[in-house]
Amino acid sequence: MKGILLSMGKGRRRLNKKEIVYFLHRYGIDVLLGIALLAGMIFGAVCAGNADKALMQGLDFLFTSDFQSRCSQSVLSAFIASLTANFMFFLANFLLGLSVWGSVGVPFLIGFKGFGMGLSGGYLYRCYSFSGVGFFLLVMLAGCVISTLALIFQGRSSIGFSNSLFARVRGTAPKADQTIYRYVISNSFMLIALSISAMADAILNSLFAGVFTFS
Repeated sequence: MKGILLSMGKGRRRLNKKEIVYFLHRYGIDVLLGIALLAGMIFGAVCAGNADKALMQGLDFLFTSDFQSRCSQSVLSAFIASLTANFMFFLANFLLGLSVWGSVGVPFLIGFKGFGMGLSGGYLYRCYSFSGVGFFLLVMLAGCVISTLALIFQGRSSIGFSNSLFARVRGTAPKADQTIYRYVISNSFMLIALSISAMADAILNSLFAGVFTFS
């Protein structure tokens, strides 16, 4: 028993400074955007306590949060609505990458996306209890997850390109791989992922939205 404890103790070691720096250098942006998303979701869920139907309908063009309208939408209408909302976040993300303020603006954009998810889920639970939770899980969650992951990956590229522009402004040499061509190509793949998200959202909406009734 003593030998086992000693071997376990030897297996444990503290992370040294070099490993921490390497982790932050490689995954720091992902961690930052993940924290921004989580903070936005929490804030949105808290704000859902004071949200009303007019607010949810007003934010529908960004978060497709008009639940009554979704229950009667066709597959094509749901796809167009979801793709339009995704494209607005995509375009904002892309433009932030073309500015020197991208490293500040992108986390706020991801946080705002999380805010919409938290607000929608919180409002559905507050007003419709478990029926609302079921609608969120069956109809909205898959599209939200796919689009959010795509925006986070896009945000990482946007921050990287923004930092390269900032390096040029400061007069320092940017990374060799940070070119406008590579930036546009990487964003194009994210647009495909967002289209898949809209398709999943439309299909799930057609399959399950009619089961729920919101009055």
